[in-house]
Amino acid sequence: MDVGLGVGDLLDSRYRLDRLCHTAGEHELWHAVDQVLDRGVAVHLLAARSRTDAKSIAAAVGRAGAVPDSRWVRVLDVGSVPAGRKVTVWIVCEWVEGQALTTMLRREPLRAEVATFLIAGCAQAVAAAQATGARHGRLHPDEVLIPTDGLPRMTGLEIHRARSADDATYDDVVGLGALLFAATTGHWPLKGWHGLPAVQKGDGRHPRSQRRHVGRALDEVTARALSGGYPDAAHFARALARLPQTPLVNASEDSESVARERVRRITWWVVPPLLVAAVGVAAWTAGSRLGRVPGEDRVAASSFPQPRSQATQGSRLVWSKPPAATSFDPQGNGLEDPGGVGLAVDDDPSTAWTTDVYRGSSRFGGLKSGVGLLIDLGRPKTVDSARMLLSAAGADLELRAGAAPPSTPDELPIVANRHASPTSVTLRLDRPVRARYWLVWVTSLPSVGKGEYSLGIAELALLH
Repeated sequence: MDVGLGVGDLLDSRYRLDRLCHTAGEHELWHAVDQVLDRGVAVHLLAARSRTDAKSIAAAVGRAGAVPDSRWVRVLDVGSVPAGRKVTVWIVCEWVEGQALTTMLRREPLRAEVATFLIAGCAQAVAAAQATGARHGRLHPDEVLIPTDGLPRMTGLEIHRARSADDATYDDVVGLGALLFAATTGHWPLKGWHGLPAVQKGDGRHPRSQRRHVGRALDEVTARALSGGYPDAAHFARALARLPQTPLVNASEDSESVARERVRRITWWVVPPLLVAAVGVAAWTAGSRLGRVPGEDRVAASSFPQPRSQATQGSRLVWSKPPAATSFDPQGNGLEDPGGVGLAVDDDPSTAWTTDVYRGSSRFGGLKSGVGLLIDLGRPKTVDSARMLLSAAGADLELRAGAAPPSTPDELPIVANRHASPTSVTLRLDRPVRARYWLVWVTSLPSVGKGEYSLGIAELALLH
């Protein structure tokens, strides 16, 4: 694409083009320097057919910038410059240090549990975008970046959609299925992108036709997504949440300490000690992976405490089946992992509801005072303590309770709190409280990387 721009040129007297990274038709990706903030940024240059087309692209990019999920690479600025009879639209995004998923898969496919973890994160991001009316329009592994923390970041939201009106029928959920197929096999099952080898055998929907070690449950979920069997990304994300997952751990991290932490988190919920020993021996005898018994589907861990019909040691859950859980985000748009809220009360400590990733400070980057998880017990019940298993230590927590669903956290009084919580925390009430609505309100997040903060609630138990 010849737009008359090159190394050293300025956009808006601010963004200096530094290095051309990628060219695809009428789309160029540059590394640039924001001279005002003295930081690296990514700049997309797109050839628009007319000024009207340029305005349409800018409007689409604006929709992308309104999506709150931080797994999408942030859009920082947009503008245009004349290019002969056409117009070049420039889009400035944050620069993410990391490799594209394509690069990883060219070396070798990912283990099934790791692939599921990565694409589950992508599915949650797409679900958040769909909730605002935004979509990607052409998902493929080049659009997924893997920073050093191993958490996927996605690019290109609304950009391809804005440029290709003839792709109006493209389904982002099918694209997510293709990402999962590629992550487990190293082959790309759809047309229109050639960054990985095409599928050479099978029907192009079942990864087991390429790699026999892919479990049947994962194979079914992938094939269903590629066949258009999920109505939206949130349903696909929930299907992935029921499969075994393992985070992509930085190779420099001490794997032994990671294993110890995972085992500790799981055994915290397996009580009494004889049961811990029995589960441990059985799992290791069967060849479990860090507390998960191998098989086609995840096996739920034993909960502590047990439901009221299975009392143990005087502490009992106040529900016999998982209660209704809702993401509570009154200062945002309610999209703090809405599809994953049930994972905090699913009796499985290997899954979690997670907040978005915030940057700059543990206080949600200064954007809001907190986010939370709202539990509706269906009717008032007496609670004297709450036990939680968290993804990391250091969060500030409040437990609030009341008779009516709140619109702000202050409408529910605080009944217990904890500063700098450990990963396994019990909040004890000064006296038993009877209420229907219970809110775990998070006011400060633990660090998950350099300048980034997030929290997952793997298990929540209200006890009496």
